[in-house]
Amino acid sequence: MDASRALLDGLDTAGLNTALAEATCLGLTVDAAAARLGIELEVLTLPTDGQSGGGRVRLSLSGVSRIAASLRRQRWDDVEPQVFPLTLDQLGEAVAGFGGGALHGWDFIDVDDSGWSLWRELLSFDTTVSNRIAAHVLEFSLQEGADPRELDVRVWFENITVGTPEGRRIESGEFIARAKRWWAAHDSCDPRTMLPDVAPPM
Repeated sequence: MDASRALLDGLDTAGLNTALAEATCLGLTVDAAAARLGIELEVLTLPTDGQSGGGRVRLSLSGVSRIAASLRRQRWDDVEPQVFPLTLDQLGEAVAGFGGGALHGWDFIDVDDSGWSLWRELLSFDTTVSNRIAAHVLEFSLQEGADPRELDVRVWFENITVGTPEGRRIESGEFIARAKRWWAAHDSCDPRTMLPDVAPPM
């Protein structure tokens, strides 16, 4: 995937990646008939009023054409990972099984194929949802340390919108700006951003 494709439709890939950094994945739903996928997240955000804290949002991906996932476990003494069978209908349940895990990594939208190349031979499923042309990809990973499981998900889609869990649209510019304010405060050692699961500023 050529990440520069996002420039064609004005998608702020870098900004969205910042907004999704260290987000907690609370749930995932798929509507294959409508070619839509929704992800419930708790993101790091700092509104303009200066109040701290996370915010629940729902990412809605439309024009979904393909979804692939790899659910696997590899213990320290395993030569090869154990890949678990999974279907598209079971993806939400698999995500829930991580109990609100953080999205692993820093880049999620229109990433290159380096991560995908590592796990595309270890697929639990790879399902074509529609014949739409995929302008973008979203890729994320959930990991579980005590029980060394990992879930990688890659979604090919056309459009992305952000909203509240109640369905109110959040403009992407404001969504990104709130995240940038949070990270700027974090880098300035603002005590409101010192969270146990987020590394302190370098």
